[in-house]
Amino acid sequence: MPSAAVILLAVLLAAGATPAAPAAPLRVAVSIPPQQWLVEQVAGAGVQVSVLVGAGQSPENFAPTPRQVADLQSAEAFFSAGVAFELGLLPRLRAMPGAPRTAGRRPLNDRHGTHGDDEDPHAWLDPREAVAFADTVCRVLSELRPGNAAEYARGRDALQARLAVLDRDCAAMLQGCAGREFFVFHPAYGHFARRYGLVQVAVEDHGHEPGARHLAETIERAKAVGAKAILVQPQFPQRSAEAVAGAVGARLVVADPLSSDYEAGLHHLAATLQELLGCGGGKSTP
Repeated sequence: MPSAAVILLAVLLAAGATPAAPAAPLRVAVSIPPQQWLVEQVAGAGVQVSVLVGAGQSPENFAPTPRQVADLQSAEAFFSAGVAFELGLLPRLRAMPGAPRTAGRRPLNDRHGTHGDDEDPHAWLDPREAVAFADTVCRVLSELRPGNAAEYARGRDALQARLAVLDRDCAAMLQGCAGREFFVFHPAYGHFARRYGLVQVAVEDHGHEPGARHLAETIERAKAVGAKAILVQPQFPQRSAEAVAGAVGARLVVADPLSSDYEAGLHHLAATLQELLGCGGGKSTP
């Protein structure tokens, strides 16, 4: 039998014991909301993600505030999306004392608004790019927290499986739509269109409000194909899109390439185009 003194000592030690403090969350930063969703799917609850471009803002004309840049010093990693404002931001980050790790898609040369085949920065709208991004996130986070590498790998694998299903669903919904034109105000959907064989036609003229000639040409083109709608983004004014829609008897439909729920946003885009183009072969399922 243990003595009373031993028992008392054990009780006192147990009473004074405190549980180990939980590990601090891994702090990372991203440029745009879709990246936040993707990072969180890989990392789970142990990550705290800050987003530079907020709701209602567009990376096209965004510039981070001095406070945002200063706050990035407390992040352990920054994942770029390939958007224009990162051209100036990334060198500033790398020059900071204790700079965060930087990884992700390299920003294009600053040819703002042209959005030709090689200048469209909205690469994340192709699910294959999101698959590659998941690999990058897993690699960087595993280097920062080696003890969590297996957890990150499981998160990456699960995310990539979901993205493969999403890609197949989008392809099924848009089966038979190859070569069809859809009309947008801002040309954000080049990567998505190329992935699924579509053609986007922009109301904007190389990133600017259209002049009378460009507007007239767009109206005639929309009439020729019987366009039912013009896709608009919540981040941009709609006056010119309204002019085209009114002239051809189309309606405005909101689609957000910066949706904070990447999976739902891309599915919604495919389902919207399936309805508008009337040529989808697969069933739209959430």
